[in-house]
Amino acid sequence: MSQVNVEAMGLDRRVFAAGEVIFEEGDPSGVAFIIKTGSVQIVKRTQAENIVLTTLKASQAFGELSLIDNSPRSATAIAAEPTELMVVTADKFQARITGMDPFMKNWVLFLKHRILDLSGRVEE
Repeated sequence: MSQVNVEAMGLDRRVFAAGEVIFEEGDPSGVAFIIKTGSVQIVKRTQAENIVLTTLKASQAFGELSLIDNSPRSATAIAAEPTELMVVTADKFQARITGMDPFMKNWVLFLKHRILDLSGRVEE
């Protein structure tokens, strides 16, 4: 993503304060995000604790799995510091993959299921 000029893509912008929840696990989806500035923690919440799966920084994307099949959010995203995000809507995403080779579309779905399987292994 570091080579992509997000402003040239015509994406909307959203700003979050440190500690602000961007979305919760189980929420409906429809958009993904590219971090312009700041950082975001991806968290799996259990009854005992919040487990930080990863911390993402500028130029990284998250929430992209939901754009593939409109599934609910698989984890919670929280701004770790003041953060500016660029919003990738399902429409913009679909416009980009419409011409994609069928093999590559299936490969992307395979990767999505692999990621969901791994994140589902976090004990509750």
